[in-house]
Amino acid sequence: FICDDVEDVQSTKTREGRNKTYNWLRGEVIPAGDKNTRLIIVGNLLHEDSLLMRIRGEVETEQTSGTFKMYPLIDSNDECIWKGKYPDEKALEDEKKKVANENAWQREYLLRIIPDDDQVIYPDWIQYYDELPGDRHKGYRGTYAGVDLAISAKDSADDTAVVFAHIYSRCEKMRIYILPNPIAKKINFPEQVDLMKNIRNTQMTKRSDELFVESVAYQEALPQMLEHHGIKATAIKPKGDKRTRLALTSTAIKSGIIKFPRQGCEQLIEQLVGFGVEKHDDLADAFSLLINATMEKHTKEGTILMFFLGGDDDSTVYYSDYVDVE
Repeated sequence: FICDDVEDVQSTKTREGRNKTYNWLRGEVIPAGDKNTRLIIVGNLLHEDSLLMRIRGEVETEQTSGTFKMYPLIDSNDECIWKGKYPDEKALEDEKKKVANENAWQREYLLRIIPDDDQVIYPDWIQYYDELPGDRHKGYRGTYAGVDLAISAKDSADDTAVVFAHIYSRCEKMRIYILPNPIAKKINFPEQVDLMKNIRNTQMTKRSDELFVESVAYQEALPQMLEHHGIKATAIKPKGDKRTRLALTSTAIKSGIIKFPRQGCEQLIEQLVGFGVEKHDDLADAFSLLINATMEKHTKEGTILMFFLGGDDDSTVYYSDYVDVE
């Protein structure tokens, strides 16, 4: 059996569509074969959870027998693997111009998983920092965190995600430095409460620190529980759908208001640039919650009111001594 391009961009957009293709292969195609039937599946990588990616995962974890092969036109050494058809750089450029669509080129020729034309965050927008200014910088305002809660701790459920940032400066000079190693793991409700308490007691001990927790349906119980335990948390009711909330952060990312560490946020960045394609988006949700809540908190502040920053006596920075990060 040879299955050639049994998926397309449209059929992989929804989990229902992806499940339908997978169940068709497992429930109808494979049982129609005999003992010595060989199955060959050919296609492009359209989604992290597409048929080919599911089969790849099963092969790599030895859940099924088989071999997975990838042959992008240009390999990891920037060498063309089809010299007979594209003997030189000009031939490649001519082919790319003929395609005249960057997404199609990346997907069809380079076998990269590319979101549809409605991609929210682009890789070249991401700006990095080499050194964190630290919490002793005169422009330091506090450590903020955005928390996206998962309802279940089952393997198939989403992760509870926490993204941290240091906030610096004021008004148009404000900068948000995302901290490395955000949290993403499957935990139940009591463990979520313990995690928030631990974060507050170890990483966010100052009065100027902010813990933003999504407050929708089941999640409304957590801020109340934290308050009962004396843990300060701000309940945030999200506005709009996930895509809209992430899109609201795009200007701050592209303009460099938000900066990322060079190491330690790979999974978060993957979810941001692959939103709509990545299998999980928990870190992206926590990120958008953090950024939008931070922006809303400081949007209306005026320079004339900035006599001091911080909330503790030993962290107070008077306006006359104030210094922006950039």
